[in-house]
Amino acid sequence: MDTHEYYNSSEDEPDDVAPAPALPPSPEIAAIAAGLNEPNIELLNRVASAIGIDEMQSLYQRTQEIEAAGGMLTVRGNRRRTPGGVYFFLVKEIMTPEQEEAVFGDQSVNPAQPRRKPQPKARPEPPKAEQVRGLLATAIKVPAAQKGAALMKATVIGRPKQIKKLNSCVMVVLGLKRPPVMPPGLPPIPDTSNATIAVFIADKQWPRVEQALRNDPRDEIIAEGYPINDPKHQLTGFWAQSCTTKGLQRAKRTPRPYE
Repeated sequence: MDTHEYYNSSEDEPDDVAPAPALPPSPEIAAIAAGLNEPNIELLNRVASAIGIDEMQSLYQRTQEIEAAGGMLTVRGNRRRTPGGVYFFLVKEIMTPEQEEAVFGDQSVNPAQPRRKPQPKARPEPPKAEQVRGLLATAIKVPAAQKGAALMKATVIGRPKQIKKLNSCVMVVLGLKRPPVMPPGLPPIPDTSNATIAVFIADKQWPRVEQALRNDPRDEIIAEGYPINDPKHQLTGFWAQSCTTKGLQRAKRTPRPYE
């Protein structure tokens, strides 16, 4: 990844922070740097000093999930963030202003200007949970003729514990993880701690996925397809159009040595 690609943007991705000579990274930081294609080891070392290795690995896992689900746009919405841009966006979301300045330094557009402490911007208040319920109830009442037609496609990422083989397909059962970071201004996501996802996967796609899950106890499926919701029972039926795993995707991206 070209570090300058996301460091030179003012949209939540740090300005030029020139890589400085760094000590050899720990295995954990080296793994994150390789996964992000990030050459600035010194910056990752500073992140580790601020938030710790465990939190870094957790945010890296969330970055992989966001990338697998289609990535994250910049604030302006005119381009997709790089994996490093997604990662450092998540890092900055959990940092205090003091930690952010210590790790990323002054990010003024014009370095010649004297440093000024940025004033916090007042953000509009997002809708409350009860307002969201009211808005959804109103949306349900809109007549079919007055709705725009749409095709909804979604991605499910997780490791199933319940698997049932049917005549022509396989059904796996999953719960919901904590949702990723949402853009500012969106209403709170309703509680989904008791939600269930039943994913139907074609027999033709299942053997490679099943073998990958057996080979790696930490591997997770990545299914893309079409959801049907039953909000009364917090149940989502999911018809997978394609299904793979994180491990299979990594193996595809890993360049093979010349024979």
